[in-house]
Amino acid sequence: MKFTFTDKKVVLPDAVHAYAEKKVGKLDRYFKSDAEASIVFSVEKDRNNVELTVRSGGTIIRVAEST
Repeated sequence: MKFTFTDKKVVLPDAVHAYAEKKVGKLDRYFKSDAEASIVFSVEKDRNNVELTVRSGGTIIRVAEST
């Protein structure tokens, strides 16, 4: 699985990216080898947001979390 990280209005250490890659990498068994994961970290109005988009073939799965 290929990973793409984007940080919007926030600076995160590489350890956070490595942790996200480790956790999302567990989903690799459900997709073909050509899957691409895009992870976006952002901050809006004192809320931390994470968006995950996984593309594999014609399938797109999108998940968002806000805290």
